[in-house]
Parts: sequence; structure tokens; C-alpha cells
Amino acid sequence: MTLRLLERTLPPIAFATAILATGSPAAASPVLDTAGSTGGNAGMQGVVSGPGAASTYFNPALLTESEEGFLFAYGFLSEQLGVTLDGRRGGDVPLVVGERDVVDGTGAPLPNDRVPTVWLEKGCRGGTEPGDCPAPGFAARPRQARGSSGKTRSYLTLGLVKHIVKDRASLGFYAMLPVSSFVTAQSFYADEREALFSNSLHSELYGDRLTALSFAAGGAFKILPELSFGLGVTLALANTATAATYVRDASSYDQLLLNTATSTQVDLSPIVGVRWAPSSSLRFGGSLRAPQGFELDTTISATLPSGTESGTTRRDVYHWMPWMVGFGGEADVIRRGVYTMSVTASLKYAFWSAYEDRHGQRPSVYGADLGWSDTMSVTGGFRHVWGRARGFVDLGYAPSPVPQQIGRSSYVDNDRVGLALGADLKVPVGRSFVRPGVQVLAHRLVRRHHTKDPSRVVDELPDDARFDSTRDPIPGAEGLQTNAPGFPGFGSQGWIWGGVFTLEVPL
Repeated sequence: MTLRLLERTLPPIAFATAILATGSPAAASPVLDTAGSTGGNAGMQGVVSGPGAASTYFNPALLTESEEGFLFAYGFLSEQLGVTLDGRRGGDVPLVVGERDVVDGTGAPLPNDRVPTVWLEKGCRGGTEPGDCPAPGFAARPRQARGSSGKTRSYLTLGLVKHIVKDRASLGFYAMLPVSSFVTAQSFYADEREALFSNSLHSELYGDRLTALSFAAGGAFKILPELSFGLGVTLALANTATAATYVRDASSYDQLLLNTATSTQVDLSPIVGVRWAPSSSLRFGGSLRAPQGFELDTTISATLPSGTESGTTRRDVYHWMPWMVGFGGEADVIRRGVYTMSVTASLKYAFWSAYEDRHGQRPSVYGADLGWSDTMSVTGGFRHVWGRARGFVDLGYAPSPVPQQIGRSSYVDNDRVGLALGADLKVPVGRSFVRPGVQVLAHRLVRRHHTKDPSRVVDELPDDARFDSTRDPIPGAEGLQTNAPGFPGFGSQGWIWGGVFTLEVPL
């Protein structure tokens, strides 16, 4: 193997090693916003409804109205998103590209991240015969064969509410912990580069984001009998990993010398909430949540036996959530004896235009019209209290921030329509009580289709490409040749559904 080839293949090895050497991801909140509040009869409108431990995250000002106690819950979320790629009737990168004897019109070699389409579909056998690849060969990566959806994950939810000064000051804690697949962080490219890895499209806002650890702690203070203010925090971590390597033998990475170093910086991401109840039958709530997520900066350095040294730093972003502003109102419309029915509605504005994908890249790099948009979500529902029993039903709509993917990028996301139902019952136990309950939810990811504009997709074999050895033109180089998984178009639709059993126990 030449030094040039070694320099091309070493960085991915060091990068993967540095990833494995890092600590655990941060506590971010994608799963909380997908699942909604657990316990407290809040449903998908925790900004104003159902005071409980979950209020610590959704609106800490509601903690002053919560019952003191512990929350224990066990549930699951099933992510079933289907991605369908349009059939291709041409545009393949030809096999001659694999011979690495191709230059463009200026005489510059074709980048070695361009591979024949047939290698992706069928692989390339390792060997020394004509048409073989150097051992061990190139494994097949058929289109969309490595999609990352179709998973069901279980979660343990814990919460606590404690009144420090009765009717005046309260503290809360809330955590949702993945059990079945504990904290994963998977990066992937949203363009033709992903063909070199999974050659598949992946959900941008679900997938590994649904395994994020989620912690929130906060407190509330009642300023006036009808007005409360709350402040909470979630964790935001920044990890740094360094991998220094010395390559003793390019043909045997078992002899690679490697030093690694990692460090973690802990930051707090604030949550601010307010609650105003102008009357006993009318309540309003609002919240502001700062961006959350976990960053990984990886520095890679490589030293070759020739004395050549090189290095780079890469930044990945996982489980990122934007600034979010929420507001809601709740009104009791029926009161008859022990029965009360309330109507509730809420809005949430999310600043997705600042989104950074898993490689720390803003979608607008693909074109100003391909940048993400801020979104306004709306939810409405009913609350019922009948003696010791209570329940809720909510219906919500959340538009996708992702524009039509007509160009190089292929971010997968859908508008979402959600339905949540839940009920619990206060059961006397001796001189105390417990409150068991159950909640179910279903989000429909509305069908969506994207068709590419060929003029905005990277042509992986220029029209003026030639053989370097003979200067003859490459047959079939005219037009667009690309391995982009999302070309010439793709569609997506599916469901996210789940349920949870809850138990609230007083202090």
C-alpha cells in the first residue's frame, strides 16, 4: 500500500477509535417532546395542564400546584418509519471509476470517494484477478438495506415533587431513561457521501435521538396566589476526544500505536416557566426552553514511518433541540358535583431554522431554499376529573421543519399528527393512597414524497472525464452520474406509538 493510500485510509480508523473512547452522551430532550408528559394527567400539554413531576421539564412553574410524591413509570415507544426510494433508470457511476485511472477536464484525478455503483449493489470481491479489488474487497451496500427505523424501545421514568414551603415554594425532578437500548449516537450524511457507509436514508429527528438520556431539575415560587414562576435546568454536555496514532505497518492495523484522551464539559440548559390563574376555573401557562444537545469534537493526528504527520478536528452534534416557546390555556367548562371537565389548548414555537445535523452542518449549506424553517405546533384536548378518577385526551399537529428535498440533501422528516389518551385512579392504601394509571399515544408521520432536481445533485463523474493513461473520454460520462441514495426521489411515512404504566406515590 502506498503512503498516499495510507494517508487516505488512516483517518477513518482513528476517527472510529476516538468515538469509542468518548464518554456517555448528554441528557437531551428529543424523547420527552415526542412522548409528552408522563403522569399528572398532562398528556401532550404539560405547558399548562396536569401539574406533576413532568412539569419540571415542560413548565416548572406548575410545580407549586402539584401533589407531593414520587413518580414511577415504565413504558415503550415503537418507531416504525418506512422510507421508499424511487427506482433508478440510469445515472450509475461506471465500473471504470474503480480502476482509479480517471481525471477530469483539468487533469485532476477523480476524488477517491467516487465508487462504481455496482460495487455498492453487489460488492467487489477481494483478490488479484481482473476486476477484483485489493483484499479483503469491498462489501455490498444495497440501497436502503441498512435503514435504522423499525425499533421498539422501553423507558423507565422517575420523578419527584417536594414542597419546601407549603403553597409557596416547590422543587421537582424528572428523568426518562432508555432501558432496552441505552443511549446511542449515530451519525450519517444527508447526501451522496452516505453511499460509502450505509447507502441508506435515515430519519433525521427520531432514530438514535429517541435513546437520549433526559434529566430535568427545577423549582417554582408562588409570587402571588394566582401567579407562579419556575426555573429548571437540563444537562448539556460537550465532549472532546483526541486520538494520536503511529502507523508501524500499513498492512496490519493490529500493530497500530494509539494514544487517546477524552474530556467532558458540563453545561446547564435553562427552562423558564410561568403560571397565571386569574380565577379558579381558568389557567394559563408559558415556558421557554433553551437549546439542548451533546457535542463531540474529535481531533485526529497520524504519524507515518516516513515522518509525515497530519491531523484534523471534526465536530459532531447529537440529540440537538432548538429554542422552544410554549403557551397554553385551560378552562373548566363543566362542574357538576364531583365531576369537572376542562378544555385545554396550547401552542409551541420551535426555532428549527438554527438546526445543526449530526455532522454539525446547517442544512442551508445545500442552498438557501433548503434551510430548515421554524415551526408552530398546536394541540387541543379535554381533561376529566370524576371523584378519585381523572383522564385526558389530546390531539396535536406538528409540521415538519424540513423543506422539499429537491437538491443534494436528503433529510427525512414528516408532518406529525398525534393522539394521546390517559387515565389514573386514586386508590386508598391504609391512611395514604397510591395513584396507578395508564397512558397511550400514537403519532402518524404523514406520507411525504420528494423529487430531485438533477441540476442540483453532485455529478460524481464529470462530462469531460477522461482516462488518465490514454486521454480517451469515458464512455457514458455525459449527463448525471450519482450514488446519492435519495436520487431520483424518495418518500417516507409511518407511525410512532407507545404506552406507559404509571404509579404516583405520596411522600
